[in-house]
Amino acid sequence: MKFTLKALAVAAVASASSFTFADEPTSPHSVSGNIGVLSSYNLRGNTALPENDKVTLQGGLDYSHASGLYAGWWTSTLDGDDAYPDQANPMEHDFYVGYNGSINEDLGFTLGTTYYYYYDVGTSDFNGFELLLGLNYKDASLTAQTLLEDTGWGNTGDTYFLASYSYALPKDFSLNSSLGLYYYSDSGDFEGENYITTEDFNFRHLTVGLSKPIADTGVTASMDYIIGGKLRDDTDLKNKVVLGLSYSF
Repeated sequence: MKFTLKALAVAAVASASSFTFADEPTSPHSVSGNIGVLSSYNLRGNTALPENDKVTLQGGLDYSHASGLYAGWWTSTLDGDDAYPDQANPMEHDFYVGYNGSINEDLGFTLGTTYYYYYDVGTSDFNGFELLLGLNYKDASLTAQTLLEDTGWGNTGDTYFLASYSYALPKDFSLNSSLGLYYYSDSGDFEGENYITTEDFNFRHLTVGLSKPIADTGVTASMDYIIGGKLRDDTDLKNKVVLGLSYSF
């Protein structure tokens, strides 16, 4: 259909016809995807217990509607040798759905939920739902992600706060920064078994990085420096550099 309309338009111009052609209606649906490789996967700045401290493959698909509704799936390889020694191909799968709204041309909000599903890790204890609330102003955003059930990695009510800001630099570089804080609940099914909570609130990480698209390949290179904070049991997190390559389509 697109080829036919283009051919007709060219013919009309060539013959100096007075006919005009309306633009094709824009679809309210859009789908995008991404795939990437990182030098390590440190969930929410956790450098003490990385989800994968080796080369990590990640990717996802996203659907959005002009109304603001969105849905998607994201996945990552995990470290089967150390964290899950008896499992062959452990994977994290995140399924999410929500709504992006606008308050004005600069200010917007997000309301959504994510279901974390861990494949081939030997237990279903890590699976669970999380609530997402967020505000964004131009290139800055603030989100709060609250766990809605007890899991092997957190208690109901645990909330991760993330403030992010991206700034465009010359030569197509971008400066990306994020500050993560954590509120911890000290009551849950796995408290005292998988973890011990001694802190109510902690600085989790400060991440500063640079990213740059590589020519017109669709590939973006990134380098992030994680300044570690503390875990729920007051364990100190180390600083770490993470390198990455990602491709969007």
